[in-house]
Amino acid sequence: MATCSSIINRALRKLGRLGAGRDARQQDAQDALDALRGLYSSWVASGAFGRMSDIIVNADATAGENQRIVRPADVTAEITLPEAYDSAQGYPPPPYGQAWQSPVLFEGINPNIRPPRDGASVSVIDQATGTAQSWLYDGFVKRWVSIDSLTLTSEAPISGADPEGLAACLAVEVADQFSADIPPATVRAAARFMWSMTNRASQPREIGQGAYF
Repeated sequence: MATCSSIINRALRKLGRLGAGRDARQQDAQDALDALRGLYSSWVASGAFGRMSDIIVNADATAGENQRIVRPADVTAEITLPEAYDSAQGYPPPPYGQAWQSPVLFEGINPNIRPPRDGASVSVIDQATGTAQSWLYDGFVKRWVSIDSLTLTSEAPISGADPEGLAACLAVEVADQFSADIPPATVRAAARFMWSMTNRASQPREIGQGAYF
């Protein structure tokens, strides 16, 4: 994975605002980091990683993929990010210390248990503090990454598979801030990245539930 600083430097080079082998100035890097956080947040809000479902909790809970969890002001529930999913039994996983009940077809391998899907997101809205936090699951390194706490030295979520594509998207996002024209190659790279991110062709297809009228 590339760091946020690396993605920012690549984006500014694509816009012709940074020389080869140089790092962005601190203020420019910080402004671009804010834009990168905003880019991730806008993708979550727009459903680029999948549609979100709203859940209200009144006790400790394990989040599901693409859930926007609301914690009421009078509730002090702890929200745990999911680390596994059992497609045979549904979600969430069994309580700590209890075993999965799905059949094991190969020694040590349960074909029904999988990690969260690449690009899955979880948002937690705390009504007591009026704050919201969001996480993305990076399937390249198999872990959740907090969008809100990203720093210049943090690893950039979903950058592992196509860092140049992510940098191209950031370049398009900040071009007006840096009074730069966007090269056609950068536009194409950004479009390729967005297509890959929204279509997720590398993942297994899921059967959706039909609605008939």
